[in-house]
Amino acid sequence: MELLYVHDPMCSWCWGYKPTFDRLVKQLPDEVKLVVLMGGLAPDNDQPMPLEMQQNLKNIWVRIEQQLGTQFNYDFWTQCQPVRTTYSACRAVIAAGKQGKYLEMIEAIQHAYYLRAMEPHTQKTHLILAEELDLNVSQFHADLVSDGVDQEFAAQRQYCRQIGANSYPTLLVRDDNMQVHPVAFSYTDEQVTLNDLVRLSHEL
Repeated sequence: MELLYVHDPMCSWCWGYKPTFDRLVKQLPDEVKLVVLMGGLAPDNDQPMPLEMQQNLKNIWVRIEQQLGTQFNYDFWTQCQPVRTTYSACRAVIAAGKQGKYLEMIEAIQHAYYLRAMEPHTQKTHLILAEELDLNVSQFHADLVSDGVDQEFAAQRQYCRQIGANSYPTLLVRDDNMQVHPVAFSYTDEQVTLNDLVRLSHEL
């Protein structure tokens, strides 16, 4: 049985869910394999984010902070040039995964965006993070702009749409017949999901 985690490294609610997700991963039964997929929130774009959208996102940060206690660094909105695009960050995760640092790059991008007030969509940031993660930076850069990484990301996006995972974060279970099933989810209590995994393991 596989637990599919569909998310985007620049998704604010995914950042809010991260502490619970980390606890969930540590407690997953041995027979459950974790598969992390990039859903892709916002396509490639180089235009500055409209002020209204910036304000809407800031309001979402405030709501997540109030509901979940998540930490955000609001300096991002004054020190950086926000751009409504997340695909480049998703490609950076896949490129880092080729050197075994898939989950580490997700966390690095989240920290860069939400805590360090760095622009999470730029190649400059991704190369800094790759160096901090002790990746082979020249290989990472080559992978980042390669057709192979772009195709892998496109395949992940297409699969996420196919299984109906259109909002993030989403958790699903995939059985031995490659059929997907919804699994219970809580932003604050990993036990909700763990209990449902036990149920599904008996039913599937």
